[in-house]
Amino acid sequence: MSFKGWNMVSIAVLMEFSVIGFTFYCYPLMFTSLEKELGASQAQLSGALSLFFICSAAASIVLGRLLDKYSVKHIMLIGGLIFSLGLISIAYVESIFFLLLIYATLIAVGGPALGNLSVTKLVANWFDAKAGIALGIAAIGISFSGVMLPILVDPLISLIGWRNVYLVFAAIVIFLLLPIIYLFVVNTPEEVNQYKDNDTNPNIKSATEEPLPMLDFFKHSSFWFISMAFALQFFSMGGVLLHLIPHAENLGFQEIWEAFGFPLKQTVFAYSLAAFGGVVGKVLFGYLIDRMSANRPVMIMMTMQATGIFGLTIVESFDMFLISCFVFGLGFGGAMVLMSACFLKAFGSHNLGSVRGISALIIVPVQPLGILIVGQAFDAGIYIESFMLMGAASILALLVSSRISIEKKDYPSLQPQ
Repeated sequence: MSFKGWNMVSIAVLMEFSVIGFTFYCYPLMFTSLEKELGASQAQLSGALSLFFICSAAASIVLGRLLDKYSVKHIMLIGGLIFSLGLISIAYVESIFFLLLIYATLIAVGGPALGNLSVTKLVANWFDAKAGIALGIAAIGISFSGVMLPILVDPLISLIGWRNVYLVFAAIVIFLLLPIIYLFVVNTPEEVNQYKDNDTNPNIKSATEEPLPMLDFFKHSSFWFISMAFALQFFSMGGVLLHLIPHAENLGFQEIWEAFGFPLKQTVFAYSLAAFGGVVGKVLFGYLIDRMSANRPVMIMMTMQATGIFGLTIVESFDMFLISCFVFGLGFGGAMVLMSACFLKAFGSHNLGSVRGISALIIVPVQPLGILIVGQAFDAGIYIESFMLMGAASILALLVSSRISIEKKDYPSLQPQ
């Protein structure tokens, strides 16, 4: 029987592509329609994603523990049903209040259960020595959705309307993603008499270990430095990326090209190019984390993100704007890969769901503030200053990440550092 680990990676790519694409990358394309139909401000629309990040992170505390104890496949199936219900509900929303409520409940719970949290655990169940590159490939779905979906969905909104677009998203989840999960997801290699990394001389000891008590993670300095570094990274990345299209419009980059018969806006192309940088970054940093001490690729990633953000605030030509978008994308592309890989190296796959979930207690208070700050700054006409603040936060994340130190451990005997 061929090794099924890479099949799980392929499934992870598809889930990440769909969940992040439908929830995040396509959402800014709806802003104009939502402002007109719901009478919403930029800050209110940004608030939907802020609530999503807050509530999904809170839900992840419980979901992470469940993933360490129960079937990943079953949780993904339940998450897919909840997520599809949320997408259908958005299609019929009539006020900004209910849009915010849906993002804070159905999308916030169903998204991580179907997508990133579950598939990260799934991939970690199948890989150890090659975990970095496997997680990196799995996560390209996140950024690849940003490359493809805005280009495809933007004209689709004009063709069938934004409400019908969300119904199409829900149909994809129900009729494509859920059957794939049901038919092909295998929780662990032991279920099919295989081993992690397709190893012929495996150490299967960790497969039977119980997760650490949740509060024990707080005793380890590596937990704090990883969580704080990526809280700052998400803070700065979210604020800039969500508002990249309106920023490009304010700079006057509003020309429309023709590409393969599709109308392609300069703003959408720039947004997609940033996402393409994310695709490259995920593979690059997944490769590096398997071969370098953990803090080095994280520091490189933070440097790229800061450089890209500062570039976006000072450039004037469209060509330089595109270069800044790509560098910014290279940086933020490594975030989810490196965070998961760092936690995996520090605590083992049997603790990954729990530690990813409990880290939300540090990340949640910080992460959504970037989106709120930049959204309010746009309404106040001072968003360039807020972009500079996001760049400064990336530099602070660089300094924090330099303190990350992870040594090889015998996971059952983890000692506070």
